[in-house]
Amino acid sequence: MLKRFFIRSLMMVLAACLVFPGEVRAEDPADTMLMFVGENLEVLSIASRREESAAQAPAVAHVVTREAITAGGAFTLSQALARTPGFYMAQKEWGTRPYLRGIPDSVLFLHDTVPIMSDMTKSVHPMDQEMSLASVKRIEIVRGPGSVLWGPDAFAGIVNVVPLTGKDISGVETGAHYGFPGDARGFFINTGHDGGAWDAFLSVSGRESAADDRTANVVSFWTDDGLPADPSVRYGHARPERPWYIELVGNTNIGENMTVSGRYADDARSYVMSEENNTLTWIERRSTPVNYLKLDGRKAVDAGGAVRFTGYYSSMDSQYRVIDLTFSPREQTAYGELIYDRDFLSGRGVLTSGAAYRHKRIKNAPIWDSYLPDFLGPHNTTFLPGVTEQDYRTDLWSLFSQYTHKIGRADVSGGIRYDAHDAFSDGLSYNAGIVWTPYSQWVFKALYGTAYRTPFARQLIEEGNADLEKISTTSLKVSWQPEKRYGMSVCGFFKRLSDHIMEDPYAGLSTPNSQKIRGIELDGHILPIDTLRLSANMTLLENSGPDETYRYVDSVFIRPDGTIEEHFAELNYAYDIGPKRIFNLMAQWDPVDRLTLSVRAGYFSSISVICPRCETTDAVSGAWLADMKATLRDVGLTGLDLELFLWNIADKKYPLPGTYSVIEGEGFSGMLMVKKRF
Repeated sequence: MLKRFFIRSLMMVLAACLVFPGEVRAEDPADTMLMFVGENLEVLSIASRREESAAQAPAVAHVVTREAITAGGAFTLSQALARTPGFYMAQKEWGTRPYLRGIPDSVLFLHDTVPIMSDMTKSVHPMDQEMSLASVKRIEIVRGPGSVLWGPDAFAGIVNVVPLTGKDISGVETGAHYGFPGDARGFFINTGHDGGAWDAFLSVSGRESAADDRTANVVSFWTDDGLPADPSVRYGHARPERPWYIELVGNTNIGENMTVSGRYADDARSYVMSEENNTLTWIERRSTPVNYLKLDGRKAVDAGGAVRFTGYYSSMDSQYRVIDLTFSPREQTAYGELIYDRDFLSGRGVLTSGAAYRHKRIKNAPIWDSYLPDFLGPHNTTFLPGVTEQDYRTDLWSLFSQYTHKIGRADVSGGIRYDAHDAFSDGLSYNAGIVWTPYSQWVFKALYGTAYRTPFARQLIEEGNADLEKISTTSLKVSWQPEKRYGMSVCGFFKRLSDHIMEDPYAGLSTPNSQKIRGIELDGHILPIDTLRLSANMTLLENSGPDETYRYVDSVFIRPDGTIEEHFAELNYAYDIGPKRIFNLMAQWDPVDRLTLSVRAGYFSSISVICPRCETTDAVSGAWLADMKATLRDVGLTGLDLELFLWNIADKKYPLPGTYSVIEGEGFSGMLMVKKRF
């Protein structure tokens, strides 16, 4: 009955589009930007599903422009986000694990508004070499729930990577880089064309990173006879292969009514894992490419309204190898959405309403029910860790609406979303906010929003109809910018987490938990002279709530009749909030027209080492790290640029929590990039 209602709703919107075709205007109300004379606004589209300034958006929003990426020294998405208030980028053996406002694995990552995450596990985040910034126009960031307009998993925040178009680059731009130590190397080629009524953009990039320089001593384990490999052949010496990545990004705009875009990627990353005491080490290999093909269309229905359509198909053909056992899970998603925009009362009111359908199909999702390091020792010659592969599918139907109304100098907004799912309980998300600008240099925001998270594979299969993870967030922000040369903002927030579940790769799921998280984010900049920009931001966090509880199998008994009895144990650990204090100090100096120098010093405080199978809980100390970049333009030839990146320039040694043990943070490294524009 409910699905028939959704289908009828979609048909009615389509019929309205056909019956009231209207004329397409150059300035469609659905795409109007709020602009001020003489001001270059940083625009984003994810707060209201239309382009608007980050300062006036009904969200705690931030935009990292292409110019800021180029000048600031970020080479990966994780490096760009690490400079943003609220974010902490945790280094793990397999890559970067993002924390936002004290919650790990809680951000909805989008590429051109298409999710690039996985429902099989929380730990898939293409934030490092998997995604090239060469094709990126801007990075849009919302800190706070966004489920009303973006559905489940817009939990603690949203990051949308916006690619370039043919209107942004007309011609060819190419580059090559070489990194040290480790002989990392790569290239990119961007090409675009603006044909007036149409434009097109294409980017191709490839990268090969430095190999993990650690050695593994467990080289064989799984055999064809169902027993562990004999200790005589189980141990030896092996080194990981060099990681590699390729990516293809493209789009074409046909007039103002249709856009076709897509992304193809492939990668393979090998790394060394170790158990708590670093006695046993083994190699794992991940490949998690997210590919998609997307169609956007829009049609004006009258002078004040427009209908937009978005449809995409995405897939993740993964490969995951542990020592000598390989898994090949596959995830496929089909998504369709219709949105109706309308202006009311001479533009003082704006309504955005829509309906959406999402179908996901998961094949061969690996579900571990044992703790791998327990099985790798020489005394185990009988048992293999339990791991199964599961197939399942889910369907999600959604209705959503958000309305914004201008009252004097204030914009008041409210929204609601209803999600009906066939595999778990239905979800309701809502938000409300006020953006008040009493004077041109002051902006006050009071925002409230809720969200929930889709169960990932293990949670869905093991917990069945368990309660969904939920969050509610209240944010109060004050921004002051009397002129472009200086400004600052302060944001306080309070979050409530309920039925929150953590995932350990092998130890299993934590029991549902609740937490309260409070924090303050401060951000400011000043230009003491025209050629020097100084900026800083700080994040302070506190939390309260019960400890996390993990229930895992610590021993297995075989009865005389051959049946197996599992014995469970429980361990309790403090909630993993990450570092409670994060600082960034940045400077950008242009001593001459063709040279830009940038320096960033970042600090994170001590971090608890959360190991769900360890007997004790430890902590690693905080650290200050410094990076810098130099950009020299038009070197000998017009359009020939040189860029020098230097990371951890003091080569500081600092420990970090790994998956099962403490690992060493990345040391000094550098990279030289050569770019040419034609």
